[in-house]
Amino acid sequence: MKVCFVQKQIFPYFGVMALSGYLKKEGYETDIVIDACEKDAVSALKEAKPDLIAFSVLSNEHAWLRQTSSELKKQVPGIPIVAGGVHSILYPEDVLSFPGIDYLCLGEGESSFTELVRCIALNKPTGDIQGICFKENGRLRIRSVAPLTGDLDSFFEDRSLYYKRYPKLGKLALKVFMSSRGCPFHCSFCANSSIMRIFEGKGEYIRRKTPRHFVEEIKRVITDYPTASLFLADDLFAMDAAWLEAFGSLYKKEISLPYICTARIDLLKEEHARILADSGCHTVSFGVETGNELLRKGLLNKAISNKRIFEGAGIIKKAGIKMQTSNMFCLPDESVDDALSTVDLNTAIGTDFMFTTVLLPFPKTALAGYCIDKGLLKKEYSFEDMPNSFIQDSVLSLKNKEILLNIHKVAHLCVRFPRLKPFLIHIAKRIKCRQLFLLLWMFGTFIRFKEERQLSLGRTFRYLWEYRRGL
Repeated sequence: MKVCFVQKQIFPYFGVMALSGYLKKEGYETDIVIDACEKDAVSALKEAKPDLIAFSVLSNEHAWLRQTSSELKKQVPGIPIVAGGVHSILYPEDVLSFPGIDYLCLGEGESSFTELVRCIALNKPTGDIQGICFKENGRLRIRSVAPLTGDLDSFFEDRSLYYKRYPKLGKLALKVFMSSRGCPFHCSFCANSSIMRIFEGKGEYIRRKTPRHFVEEIKRVITDYPTASLFLADDLFAMDAAWLEAFGSLYKKEISLPYICTARIDLLKEEHARILADSGCHTVSFGVETGNELLRKGLLNKAISNKRIFEGAGIIKKAGIKMQTSNMFCLPDESVDDALSTVDLNTAIGTDFMFTTVLLPFPKTALAGYCIDKGLLKKEYSFEDMPNSFIQDSVLSLKNKEILLNIHKVAHLCVRFPRLKPFLIHIAKRIKCRQLFLLLWMFGTFIRFKEERQLSLGRTFRYLWEYRRGL
């Protein structure tokens, strides 16, 4: 039995790696096709000769899923096609209604998807598998969500799935890992609160690998593939001092590569920062989102004050660690002064690397509803209206939209080169040329990425070149 995963973007998906690792442990064969790496993804899938095709999709890939799955169904009609991932969990009726989709995995998949594979392999009925949705006589059968995977130490994520088929991914000097699943917070711009509600009563939502298992997982990768630095990309990596102490001791002794990790700035304590610095963390990433405290607390439902951001930044700097911040522009109700306050706040706290995106509300969410009520989105706003990128444009009808987009593109350069800030803001307010500001954003991103990930010029270029299609 061979399962072939398919995705659009070039970076390895943690859900796919986890499922592949679990399936291989159960004796099944897996493969992967990445649309961005193939001249023709449908032809590549046909050549792989799978017994089951499994899509993992992001919400801004809704139209791509419909088109690609439909084309596959025409060319390989006998092969069942299943969709999974966060988008499928949030919008099961929309995804399962596509003509090319036969099944939908409503959950994390280690148990339910593996059971589906087993039933198909043995030609057994699939209608009673918890978490597997399907079509019956033209009707959508949406089942209850599968239980959460409890023991994250029961398998190793399978990176060889990606690295063997696409060796250039294995050669990238920066490797990304995750030690946990779940986040306890309810920020309005994040899908987490909706996912948390869907999984209510289905097991512990916040789960973590043991420090020993996580270190062994990292060692398995860096032993076989060249690695210069790591990004530990959990929703919240620095949240448990006891876990961090155990991990930090093992990591320093057995791996000792420089790494970046994530934190929530109002939870970060001096003890956390001490452990991180001692174990090799050179940068902590956390969300500022906006310099306007009222927008951050009210619109984004992230109850962190500017005062607390200053205090947390002080803790990080005192430990000798650098800071990467996540920031959003083109928010509903955001003025030009608000956008500038985001730049100013990052400058004031001493941000080293300012990561910026454009807000993209997901259809059928409270945030999208708010934007519709304010007249910033059309009433029939759907996935068909979503751009492929969180970088280039905004879907909102905003006052001073072009200026806000321009400020977004030059924000990191303003913080990195403060003497250039007056000039950059001046042209952002007065020049209408999206190509110019996209070039400035690309230049700033190159500088940020090189310094932030501690990569050489050549490695930085290769890394960003591979990921260019997602911009």
